[in-house]
Amino acid sequence: MKIIKLLAIVAIITGAVFFSGCTKESVSPIYNLRFTCTSNNPYLVEVNGKSNVLSGNTYKDYRLEKGTYSWKVTQQSGFVLYPTIQSGTVNLDQDKQIVFP
Repeated sequence: MKIIKLLAIVAIITGAVFFSGCTKESVSPIYNLRFTCTSNNPYLVEVNGKSNVLSGNTYKDYRLEKGTYSWKVTQQSGFVLYPTIQSGTVNLDQDKQIVFP
């Protein structure tokens, strides 16, 4: 009788563990957002709360989750009166590139 009770308890515990299981968390895909500077002058690139100075004729890649992001680029030197400033938003649902100025 004790063996039957023990087997029943083991079966119940095994079934509970098997059916409760772990659920996978949904993971957002990661995409590449590239900023390409075609000027000889450096620009400050701001995206997703991060900022980096990008030298002339170079690029910077950001690995970001799927979503909508605002961005801004500001010329750091080489202007006469006012720096060139560009900004916008990008809906990142695939790899994308922003070329400036």
